[in-house]
Amino acid sequence: MSGFSDIFAGLKTVLTNSSGVSKSNVHMGAPDAINDYPAIALIPESFDMVVAFAGNSFEGDIRAKVFIKSGDDEEGWRQLWDYIDPTQASTSLVRAIRADRSLDGKVDGAEVMRIENISRSEIGGGFLFTFDAIIHVIKAVAP
Repeated sequence: MSGFSDIFAGLKTVLTNSSGVSKSNVHMGAPDAINDYPAIALIPESFDMVVAFAGNSFEGDIRAKVFIKSGDDEEGWRQLWDYIDPTQASTSLVRAIRADRSLDGKVDGAEVMRIENISRSEIGGGFLFTFDAIIHVIKAVAP
């Protein structure tokens, strides 16, 4: 696997081990369809190509798009906040990454930099709640 693939695999492992999302529901890239919830799509964001390929370090951002479906509006908001809240032991995406900043040994450091695009929309008689977590990663590369 390439360095990029390793990073995404490590992030997938950390999230499935700590956030209550099954491995089949963490997608590397934007999926064609999501049939089971909660789900997370891992999408590459900006990577500094000069730094990444100069042989000294490798850093960039990954967008983790989280999808939660609920038939109840209030319950859906509670579930969404549980995925963001770093004190929530069983579901928090933030807590999962802080507990293993190496992303299963694939990077030298990772941190959730910000949460954005928090939203709710109606689908099929229920509600879909989403947010994006921007995760910054850094990996040392031998020259």
